[in-house]
Amino acid sequence: MENELRNRRGLPVDERQSAAELDAVLQHHHNLQEKLADDMLNLARNLKNNTLAAQNIIRQDNQTLNQSMRQADLNFEKLKTESERLEQHTKKSVNWLLWLMLILVSFTFISMILFIRIFPRLR
Repeated sequence: MENELRNRRGLPVDERQSAAELDAVLQHHHNLQEKLADDMLNLARNLKNNTLAAQNIIRQDNQTLNQSMRQADLNFEKLKTESERLEQHTKKSVNWLLWLMLILVSFTFISMILFIRIFPRLR
């Protein structure tokens, strides 16, 4: 009968205390796991946001680069056209300059001959 009374009382004090400590430790570890899971979730969200922001920045940079390349191509074509026009203009001006110099030299030559004929050498 005495054994039955002891069994009715429940667990001894030491066992109740160790069970309470075990529950406290388990609760503490559970809280730590929840905190770590929340931290990991926040880090994953931050990583996703940073990745999306980087993706948008890279997309904008690619668009800017494409526009710059198109503008550079247009500028190159304009430069080529203007270079051809300048080359044609230079050829024309060189042609006229050549004729002008030839006329000037011929005029000088004829003038010198006339000068020598008109004013003979004095003795």
